[in-house]
Amino acid sequence: MIAIGIFISQLRCTPTETNIEPDPKPNVIVIFTDDHNFNQTGCYGGNVSTPNMDKLAAEGVRFTRYYPCTSLCSPSRYSVLTGRYPSRCLSFQQESSPNEPVFIRWNSDILKGETTIAHLMKEQGYATGFTGKWHNWDWSTKDVVLRHVADRDDPENPVVNSVIEKNYQVIREQVKKTSGFDFVEAVYGTNFNWLPITEKLMNHNQHWITYHSLKFIEQNKDKPFFLYLATTLPHAPGPLQSLRGDPRATPAGYQTEHLNCQPSYESILKRAGEAGITDERELSEWAAMCWLDDGVGAITQKLDELGLRENTLIILASDNDTPGKMTCNNGPIPMIVNWKNYMKGGQVCDELVSNVDVVPTVLDAAGIEKSDVKIDGISFLPLLQGANDDWRKSLYLEVTYTRGVVTKNYKYIATRFPGEIQEQLNGTNLKDFTQEGVRIQPGSPVRYNSAKKYPGYFDAEQLYDLHSDSLEQHNLAKNPDYEKPLEEMKQELKSYCEDMPFAFGEFKSN
Repeated sequence: MIAIGIFISQLRCTPTETNIEPDPKPNVIVIFTDDHNFNQTGCYGGNVSTPNMDKLAAEGVRFTRYYPCTSLCSPSRYSVLTGRYPSRCLSFQQESSPNEPVFIRWNSDILKGETTIAHLMKEQGYATGFTGKWHNWDWSTKDVVLRHVADRDDPENPVVNSVIEKNYQVIREQVKKTSGFDFVEAVYGTNFNWLPITEKLMNHNQHWITYHSLKFIEQNKDKPFFLYLATTLPHAPGPLQSLRGDPRATPAGYQTEHLNCQPSYESILKRAGEAGITDERELSEWAAMCWLDDGVGAITQKLDELGLRENTLIILASDNDTPGKMTCNNGPIPMIVNWKNYMKGGQVCDELVSNVDVVPTVLDAAGIEKSDVKIDGISFLPLLQGANDDWRKSLYLEVTYTRGVVTKNYKYIATRFPGEIQEQLNGTNLKDFTQEGVRIQPGSPVRYNSAKKYPGYFDAEQLYDLHSDSLEQHNLAKNPDYEKPLEEMKQELKSYCEDMPFAFGEFKSN
């Protein structure tokens, strides 16, 4: 991979006939949503209410082939924060053997010493802020002590509340220490049902995240800022229990300052009723996206009020989809980019882009060149003005013990287990092991029912023609008519694997 200082100068595009020139040091907001699919956004054809996201797309670029390089929240967040593939995670370098395939799941921790986009932006004078779901630090680290809170405890009990507040501050400070962000608020250290809080606090609270995001913007309106806003929506559990619960509930205890920062809980349910949404399952999805979209609207409204909207680059993207979760059958999923000062709106881009591209794009937009930090992505800034010459021909995917590549026409997926699991395979028992390398117990489904969704799940090699089989239902790896594209895709995967720090079957040996 070439250094970022080199490829930025090569990819910085010449403005089109609109003669739009970006202002120096634009503000940047990355909104990273959680388990967000195409059918959960109006501009992608979803039967939901997302007028603010739709407006961002109408005034910007809607990408149709955005594939995150991994299909789980933690490693996907690692990549959007570092611009690197999860395989490069510092914690893996310390704990895993380079002679075996590295196992990628919810273990892509950002340790102290790992360079993030926040570190790079801060060096150039940017104020840096984080709000929302982190999910990238090692909960087992010995220098972090969290006290137990019983599920049934009352968060309004002063003693219980004191413990909850102390736990929250420990999490907040740990995120601050490892992430590089100066402003860290409204933090969900992981999925809220795993946090050391009471059941009454185990809720989504987009209002709380939005409030602190607005606070950061207001505090830094007179200087360039970078905000990473990571939502908990629309990830399970559905939002109805939260919306029907106490709006004061947060992982920091009962809070009240955020209650009026966007339309109320009641208004969301009222709008659903006015839209004729009565089925509980449909209502859950509709309400999740309405709630999230209200937050997006509050952010853009604040930018308008402060006169910052024209020169703020907004990137809204999902971490992964739900059908392909924890497989390389993932994506594509929503990504919308909006920067009024730089681009012509109303564009649809069909080029291949990845979450590892977010960091180099942000650095490119800010005019930052950094040659001594490993970056796997490339800036998609030229695509915002319609350029597509010499754009990349493939994307790399990795999760669990699978690796894959995607081109405009095909997807290839390979599963290669470490030696101890490989020794247990005899050609007839391939369906005894999940892609996680876990032996399947009788009657137990594969996680997320992936084997039912994708018939080729247990195959060591998978090849799909994406034009005729976008849902990846027909594995062509053993079809002699596809021998040539199979070999080409294998070579493409090999070129990626050879640059990775860990072995992966015949694609790389250490």
